[in-house]
Amino acid sequence: MIEVIHTVAEPLRLASEQPPYGVPATGLVPALERVVTEACADLGYRLFLRAVKTSFVPVPADGETHARFVALGERFGYPYRVVREGLNDRTD
Repeated sequence: MIEVIHTVAEPLRLASEQPPYGVPATGLVPALERVVTEACADLGYRLFLRAVKTSFVPVPADGETHARFVALGERFGYPYRVVREGLNDRTD
């Protein structure tokens, strides 16, 4: 799980600290890592996925990163459409 967070950590950090609107959020990536390791991996994945989607962080649909997102979703019982919907996978 932490490895998947690290695949988009820098773009997610930049997007959260320099949003086009709203209030900047510092420390998002370390906070997500703590949720995953210290609380609940499932909750951490849901929060991570929401952060990636709302920050519009690019996740190439044909790359390994996208496959890892989907594989983790399947591990937690989420259908493909739940992971894909709203994801900036550059295919829409």
